Amino acid sequence: MSIPVQKFRIALYGVLVENDRVLLATTLVPSGTITNFPGGGLELGEAPLEAIPREFQEETGLIVEVKELLFCSQLFQQNPEYPTEQLMHLFYRVERRGGELITQGNGDDVAGVEWVTLDELPQRRILAVDLEFTNHPSFRQLFQ
Repeated sequence: MSIPVQKFRIALYGVLVENDRVLLATTLVPSGTITNFPGGGLELGEAPLEAIPREFQEETGLIVEVKELLFCSQLFQQNPEYPTEQLMHLFYRVERRGGELITQGNGDDVAGVEWVTLDELPQRRILAVDLEFTNHPSFRQLFQ
């Protein structure tokens, strides 16, 4: 039996690729941890281009500039951690502008961040909504 969706969650993520590696976060969720891109939910009254740098700095310590929209969810995605939520994720390419990388987590919802190669991605527990993006050509082109 499927659980009916009752609310919608829009989340924005920054994709930082340097030296053929992408910066990923290990996020705490009810079932343990997942791997995802630094970012998070859009707050009411907040502009997406303001949310991404804020979330990125909160989770990684880095100051980034948003460069371009790379991908938006194309499929219906139900949140496995909160099944009453439908997810829509938007992924933006970002560039580092400053700050100090905090790898040990933010003391809140992020357990840590790390640089990962494209070959290491399949070894991570990633939500289907994020796999939709990492399997898309717009993500793969960042490594060419």
